[in-house]
Amino acid sequence: MAATTTDTGYGDWEDLVGAALLGTERRQGSPEALLGAAAVQTVRRRAGLRPAEAGPRPDPAPRDPRPAPPAAARRRLAQLLA
Repeated sequence: MAATTTDTGYGDWEDLVGAALLGTERRQGSPEALLGAAAVQTVRRRAGLRPAEAGPRPDPAPRDPRPAPPAAARRRLAQLLA
């Protein structure tokens, strides 16, 4: 079972930032616990955000002037991508 942020000695986001900036030598938790707690807090912070509105679509790419590849190359590519 994974340790919670209170088990590792890193409570809230400010505690995590302080430990990351000042080091873990004077803290109860280990560096690995700091990384784990930071990952949990990051997911929690992101989970509450709403997605941003979509930006404008990019313009279509210009047509490729090169000739189409031979049939054998197209078949190989289709097999690789299948």
